[in-house]
Amino acid sequence: MSFAGAFPGFKLRLTRWGAAYIAGCVILGLAAVNTGNNALMAMLAMALGSYVVAGTWSRQVLASTKVRVRLPSEVFAGRTVYADAVIDNRSRIFPAYGVVLRASDGTVLLTESLIETRSRCRRSIELEFEERGWTRVGPWRLEILLPLGFSHQSTESLPDEQVLVLPRRLETAPGLELAHGGGALSPDLFTDRGREAEVSQLRDFRDGDDQRQLHWKQTARQQRPIVVDRQRAAEGPVYLVVDPRASDPRDPVLRERFETTISEVATAAVHRLRRSAPVGLVVGQTVVPPVRDANQAARLLRPLAEVELGGMDGAEPVRIRGRRLATVAGAPPA
Repeated sequence: MSFAGAFPGFKLRLTRWGAAYIAGCVILGLAAVNTGNNALMAMLAMALGSYVVAGTWSRQVLASTKVRVRLPSEVFAGRTVYADAVIDNRSRIFPAYGVVLRASDGTVLLTESLIETRSRCRRSIELEFEERGWTRVGPWRLEILLPLGFSHQSTESLPDEQVLVLPRRLETAPGLELAHGGGALSPDLFTDRGREAEVSQLRDFRDGDDQRQLHWKQTARQQRPIVVDRQRAAEGPVYLVVDPRASDPRDPVLRERFETTISEVATAAVHRLRRSAPVGLVVGQTVVPPVRDANQAARLLRPLAEVELGGMDGAEPVRIRGRRLATVAGAPPA
């Protein structure tokens, strides 16, 4: 996903040299007026003219500069995102000096000493989003240094685009309780530490079989090579269930618990998919069936990113019958 913006408004920030230059122009102007000296008047005109030319230069550069930021296809809360930023100077006459790209909080994202005319600067920048859900990207602030170093002129871009930040992922997957059938889903079910159940059977040795699979007792007893054929047992589909109802959605304790719940469910779902195990999702009245394909992770994570605590207006969550359900105790129902 990419975001682009032009820069309609301008702001000016004097450097120390620029402030000294302006002070010098004021003193020079007072001296020229008091004395009526034509030479001082000419010097004042040249000094002010150079500043006007520099200001016009920078305004033209900013007006012809475009910024594009391309984010990865997946953006997770709490993780550093490496985005591709391009600053394109489309001016045919004026190069850009001392280019700085800042975030809305003033953080410097990118610096470049010079961008020539009709050229661009491409850099990787670091971004981080603390909360899941739809988040506005930007605004960006582009800043350049006026020729002769008088001041920094900057302008702001306000892109209308938003990015969907996916739930925060945990380092280890949680254990989830089965709603039907008793027992619990162990954390190992969702992590690489766990081993899938195996089904073993004996059969005759075939060409290409690993000799380490030989069952020596049965081979000796039957007087022919017998191997142990181990196959992974397919895990049945499981629905992960999140109930967003809450007695007081503004309660900070409930909100913290709910965000932890969302992170746990997202982590468990991704780990289970990595084991090629079918997993579905029930979030309030949204149902994602358990399927095996490359897009299932996106289908599961999107409703988890968008759901809000107490966002069902008292409606009953969807009930799935005849399937294994892994319930997650989020905020207590109202």
